[in-house]
Amino acid sequence: MSTLERRLAAKANQRAAAFVRFQMLGDPEAMHVVLSEAGESDHARLAFVTALASIAASAATTALGRDGALDYLQNVATSSAALSEAEDIDRYFD
Repeated sequence: MSTLERRLAAKANQRAAAFVRFQMLGDPEAMHVVLSEAGESDHARLAFVTALASIAASAATTALGRDGALDYLQNVATSSAALSEAEDIDRYFD
């Protein structure tokens, strides 16, 4: 990995960590700023999403263990797929 790639990865990690923190604090304005910065190029977007996934995987594994995290993520994917195809999605949120 080159010096430039390391710097870009560090910036992506910084943005991803800030985004998660602002999500936890309920600060959508700050989240918007981070997303705007992270979207400056295709490479920056990909690096941000990769860093965000890494943080999520680490947090989930710490909280649930590896197998629990994998099960949780599978459940989220499965239920989200079902919701995205539901004819009346709003009834699930009443």
